[in-house]
Amino acid sequence: MPSPPLPAPSDPVAALAALLERSAGRFALYPPPREFRRFGDAEFVEAVRLSNGDPIPARLSLHFDVPAAYRARFCGEPATHGADDGARASAYLERLIREIGLVGALFDRDRDVVQVSLAPGMARWFEPAQVAELLDSLGRHFHVPPRHATDVAMTIEPGHADRRTLAAWADAGFNRIGYGVGSRPGGLAAAGTGLASELQAVVEHSREAGFGNVRLELPYGLPGQPIAAFVAMVEAAVRACPDRIGLRDCAQPGEQSTPGPGHPDAPQRARMLLAAADVLEAAGYLHVGLDVFAHATDALVHAQRHQHLHRDAMGYGPHGDTDLVGFGVGAISQIGGCHARNHLQVRDWEAAIDRGAHAVHQGVQLDDDDRVRADVLQDLLCQGRIDVPHLEERHGIDFAIYFAEPLDALAPLFEAGLLAWRDGGIVLGRIARLGARVVAAAFDSPPASAYASAIPMRVPG
Repeated sequence: MPSPPLPAPSDPVAALAALLERSAGRFALYPPPREFRRFGDAEFVEAVRLSNGDPIPARLSLHFDVPAAYRARFCGEPATHGADDGARASAYLERLIREIGLVGALFDRDRDVVQVSLAPGMARWFEPAQVAELLDSLGRHFHVPPRHATDVAMTIEPGHADRRTLAAWADAGFNRIGYGVGSRPGGLAAAGTGLASELQAVVEHSREAGFGNVRLELPYGLPGQPIAAFVAMVEAAVRACPDRIGLRDCAQPGEQSTPGPGHPDAPQRARMLLAAADVLEAAGYLHVGLDVFAHATDALVHAQRHQHLHRDAMGYGPHGDTDLVGFGVGAISQIGGCHARNHLQVRDWEAAIDRGAHAVHQGVQLDDDDRVRADVLQDLLCQGRIDVPHLEERHGIDFAIYFAEPLDALAPLFEAGLLAWRDGGIVLGRIARLGARVVAAAFDSPPASAYASAIPMRVPG
């Protein structure tokens, strides 16, 4: 039997707004990239060797990144591209294939690939046939099971989601697709009343093409965006019946938000988020965590119920603890006890590949403290609770002593009923889960004084 929910605070909008107005990281991986240092070939190769040597090596998730200029903008209009983009894509593809060979040679071939994903924006820069060539090269260097046993995911943008294009991507080997509603010429204002039919068509055509999982990404907190318009967008998305719906706060630092003033303030965004959650939950979508909602039948919900939902640099995944291997400019890998990132500058990444070297430039080896905090954040962001007895047994710590300062900083949230101790662990209520980044920030490595401003000193009860 699931535990009963925590009682709602007397003013949920004010309580959520108090969390949203505090800046916090994405916490897609821990330690975060700000902790990365110089990290070279020898360290990367050793991390893979140790990972291969685990008694039961983790399965693999592979990801392809693109230069920043080509990434999709979920919170605004897409970047304009030049006439030479086709030649650049071909050159980039050729080096990606070489990087696959360089990195793939390090991994034992008995390690199954359970997920392959493209960075948002890659599907606009590359043709489906080019990416099909990329996927074919994976099979020569990694053990990629048949399509039905591997998630092959991509994100597509408005203007690139017609029937023929979707069918071409499905034929290339993709079975999961996301659609970024905010990435459109003219912004969301250009959508008008046709958005509902557009979303319906995208979902229907994706399913006709053979995609087994469809995700819609909806932006909120855009400059001048009315609450009613956002709620109408969520209702339109629900009627289209995708498998997953993401809600992106475009006023939060770190999101690719539209420049300029006019973003809704924290109370307005709290109303948007709460109203969206009400609509989604009434329609049978469950809050997986942070900005992700999924239908009750979705693999993410199944994974959460069976406690093998996992969060890495790419977000939530249903396959449990996997090793993430990144290819391309700025791509992040999470392998065993190390995090590594490729060169951020295109010319540096190209130079590394051209001389036959791995493109890793920065990274970090996790120490014991990193592993404790990473486990806390996995619990918190994936399960909406912290399993204190399990953490204490696994890491040999006294939780209350080890995290005395974070617990003190979070006291206002306990007092307001947003957090509670239950069965020896910590449970996040509905509001705390919607604003979980601020709760996560308390367990980050700086002392409490460094993030005191991130924790509301007074949260309405």
